[in-house]
This record gives sequence, structure tokens and C-alpha cells, in this order.
Amino acid sequence: MRKPASPRGAHSVLRAQGERTRLAIVGAARSLLLQNGSLKFTLREIAQRAGISISNLQYYFPTRLAVLRAVFEPVLGSYTRELRNAMEKGGAPGDMLGLLVAKVMRDAKDAESSALWCHFLSLVAIDPVASQMLDECYAGVTNELVGLIAALNPRLTLVETRATAMLLIALMEGVSMRAGVRRRNRADLRGIERRFLAAVNQLLFGSLY
Repeated sequence: MRKPASPRGAHSVLRAQGERTRLAIVGAARSLLLQNGSLKFTLREIAQRAGISISNLQYYFPTRLAVLRAVFEPVLGSYTRELRNAMEKGGAPGDMLGLLVAKVMRDAKDAESSALWCHFLSLVAIDPVASQMLDECYAGVTNELVGLIAALNPRLTLVETRATAMLLIALMEGVSMRAGVRRRNRADLRGIERRFLAAVNQLLFGSLY
């Protein structure tokens, strides 16, 4: 005769089921956003896509904004995570900056990543929580870049270093948007990575100040 599951074992099973449901909701929300944009990004539509009731959805994500954060935080946080991982491994500042530039171009060329970014920016314009998420992302990346830029060009003052970091982020965002929306016209993108790196070097070592 099989012994009944221990309380600890039953709790582990329930926790695993809950995590699967949570991941299914996030996946459904991501899919809905990619296919229909932000206008149909509602709890009702998300629940229907995930195959669960709204009350079950709200057990995991009480509000639409909670779902939004779950979808985008991994995307927005990936840049700071990659920089921190590279720093923990003791990589050279120039190599770490190169990794960041490569990630920007990789995401820009990925149809799903660039589409998600465009949808997110459309939400930033009208949604205070989305705007706050973007501000938090920019603050984190800016702080990481300040350390890298200071190591690459110690002649810059702190004010100049922070200004360079913000300009670099603006450049990366612009290149990402441009490459993302112009994927079908490859002629426009020829050599963009080389020119992107040249512009980054000009920002870091040119005579802007």
C-alpha cells in the first residue's frame, strides 16, 4: 500500500504546480502582446489565452500591471545582469562594453525582442508603471556604464562620465529601434555594427567635452 505524501512533499508539488501556472500566464501574456499589441493587453484576454479563470489569474497577478512587470522585467534587467556577470568574472572594461554592444545588435535583429521593445515603449507613453520600469532599467544600466567608462577613459570627470553613459544608452536605443524596424531592408543595415562601434569609440575617446 502506497504511503500518503508527506506534508513537505505535498507542499513541494503545489509549489511546482503554482510555478508552472505562473510561467504559463507570463507566456500567454507575452504571446498576446506580440500578436495583438498593448490595446488588447487585458486580464480577461490574458486569462483566456492562458486557459484559466480571471480569479485564478489574479491569485498570481492581481493587476494588469503586475503581469506587465513579469513580462518585461527579465527583458529590461538582462542588460545589467550581463554587465554584472562580466564584471564578476573580471573581464576587461573594453570587452564588457563590446558584449553590451553585441547584445544590443543581437536583440535588434531578433524579431520578437524588437517587437516587445516597441510595444513596451508604446506603454511607457501612457502607463506610469511602465515608465517607472524603464526609469529603473536606465538607472541600473547607467550606473554600470559609469564604472566601465571611468575605467576606459579616466580623464573624464564624473559629470562627463555620466553624460557619456546617458548618450551611449540613447545611441544604443536608437540603433536598436532602427535596426529592429528596418530588418526587411537589409541595405540600410549594412555595416551598421561597425559604424555603431565607431560612434561608441568617438563618445568614449573623442573630443565631446
